[in-house]
Amino acid sequence: MLDALLFVATFESIGLYWKPPADPGAAGCPVRYRKKDESAWKDGFPLWYDKRNGECRGSLVQLAPGTKYEIEVGGKTIVAATWNETFPVKKTVKATGGPLEIKEGGTKDGYVLYEGGTIEGGKFNVTISASYVILRGFTLKGAEQDSIRLMEGAHDVVIEDNDISGWGRRNYVNSAGWEIGVDMESGVRADCKRFSKPLERIIIQRNRIHDPRYGANSWSWGHPAGPQGITISYCGGNHVIRNNEITSSPGHYFNDGIGGEDNFSDTGFPNADSDIYGNVVTHAWDDAIEAEGGNKNVRIWGNSLDNTGTGVATTVTHWGPVYIFRNVYKYSRMKSERPPDGDDRGPFAKSGSTEKWGNGRRYVFHNTVLQPEGNRGAGNGIAGNSKQPVTNTVSRNNIFQIWRSHWMAINESQGSGNDFDYDLSNGRLSEKHGVSGGADKGVDRGVRIPNFNDNFVGSAPDIGAEEKGATPLVFGRSRSAATGR
Repeated sequence: MLDALLFVATFESIGLYWKPPADPGAAGCPVRYRKKDESAWKDGFPLWYDKRNGECRGSLVQLAPGTKYEIEVGGKTIVAATWNETFPVKKTVKATGGPLEIKEGGTKDGYVLYEGGTIEGGKFNVTISASYVILRGFTLKGAEQDSIRLMEGAHDVVIEDNDISGWGRRNYVNSAGWEIGVDMESGVRADCKRFSKPLERIIIQRNRIHDPRYGANSWSWGHPAGPQGITISYCGGNHVIRNNEITSSPGHYFNDGIGGEDNFSDTGFPNADSDIYGNVVTHAWDDAIEAEGGNKNVRIWGNSLDNTGTGVATTVTHWGPVYIFRNVYKYSRMKSERPPDGDDRGPFAKSGSTEKWGNGRRYVFHNTVLQPEGNRGAGNGIAGNSKQPVTNTVSRNNIFQIWRSHWMAINESQGSGNDFDYDLSNGRLSEKHGVSGGADKGVDRGVRIPNFNDNFVGSAPDIGAEEKGATPLVFGRSRSAATGR
């Protein structure tokens, strides 16, 4: 039916799609929801109306896994269920030693679980060309190219609780004697450019991905290139990447921590209906999280990001909406050959559009960019550049503490169609309800955002990623232990 209310779920989110009979205006399409066994309805955040295709799109977030919800939009009511976190297993295969080629999979009613010890060496430690597979509990070391490679035929794959390190080939030695790795060789990688069927529903959770064999160049030598933690290129969507720890050490820094390609397209990574949350990502010369391209109902939240060129990059967001919320960004470092006080500083949210690609809706809610220490800090909260202006972006309730107080907290780069308000910064901030000063001034100074800050404490939501008096944020495998996820 042309006016059907459609949904795509993950563990903790549900993306919604509906074409109303007429343009609903700037307010978008109201949505409400409730658990199937509850009587009281809750307001969701309105779906954004995209005039380009006459569609209302948006997401319900922070839902309970394995739960049915009644959802109402435009007089249409559906029942949608989030994913169950327990996967049925029909067969367990123990594996160790040499490279592992996974060609046997299961069905949605029974996965094949591969468990093992240490696998070292080989072109890839593990290749997966089957569906309904779980790869759990391996120590993977020293792969020549990628540690885990997803091949044609893979979908509905769970990669969890593995320790991954030491992958990748050397590309060259630069003028400073750095050994630079081959670009995009990764701890987990899929290159779907020539796949005949889309790779969808890849779950990467609770892994430690660290210390590739070689590193990436810093911005001192131009755009970084080299190894990455997770790379998913030219693939389908509906992925979940959560509670991983992607870290490294000097000489082994990443290009991007999590990313893909093609950034300037209507697909890109993670494409659509995907979640990236609860991760620790550090030591990347470019983006901690590069989520660029279509970004149709993509949610990025609760990540801890540090020592990277930028925090969350969404240049471009062609469709949207993409939701960036409750992330914590610490410090930006870009040019290794400059002293820290002379280095460039990237933004937390790199945001922009081009003449051909972009202009989809972007929401930036309740993030914290930490107060600078010494010569460390971020350049902006939200920024584009002269050829990629910020457009169609809404910000609310963010702390944007930046390196220099005379710098702009938000740099639109001559963009338009934006709506920024209720943010806090030590930098230049032009907002009707903006707050200047330290983070303590943000208590009870935020604005209500249905479904995003329902459980605030006090007279109003706090500005920033954490709510005073609420459960503190935790990240990575510690988050998994705290939440049981």
